[in-house]
Amino acid sequence: MNESTKNTLQKKEGNSSQVPLMKYAEICELLPHRPPFLLVDRVLDLKVEESIHAIKCVSALEPYFPGHFPESPIVPGVLIVEGMAQASAILCFMTMKERNQEVEKKCMLTGIEESRFRKPVVPGDTIHYFVKILKARGPFVWFSGEAHVDGESVAEVKFSAMMGNPFVRQKGATP
Repeated sequence: MNESTKNTLQKKEGNSSQVPLMKYAEICELLPHRPPFLLVDRVLDLKVEESIHAIKCVSALEPYFPGHFPESPIVPGVLIVEGMAQASAILCFMTMKERNQEVEKKCMLTGIEESRFRKPVVPGDTIHYFVKILKARGPFVWFSGEAHVDGESVAEVKFSAMMGNPFVRQKGATP
């Protein structure tokens, strides 16, 4: 672990008030997503090469609520999964930075398995994303994720992603 990462993590360790490890502006520096599709507001904990705990504060003004059950708005499950995927991208980008690898800021979902949606997420909720790396091989990484609201599981998923841009032809490669 480099000194910068050690110092950042040490400042936050043992803080029971959950002071963010990364705030919104820092997340925007890492992720290519922007509102209304940026679904991570803060990172509360990050263990390089292992796991991340991030949050999304759900506002009543989210752009999907007028069309996703206007009389009883709920966050679409696919967006909860996307939020976990964005948290996993932050984890991977921070791991790459830790290894002094170039961070291309591209992370694309390659698979979603075993998704379960337990309870609806509504305006005013704070979604806690907990994502762990299961394994990695080359540019591919497999994850397990859970989303919680008020300490209760609202969604679970296993998914995979590819780091980098698969559409950019490598030097010397044939189309």
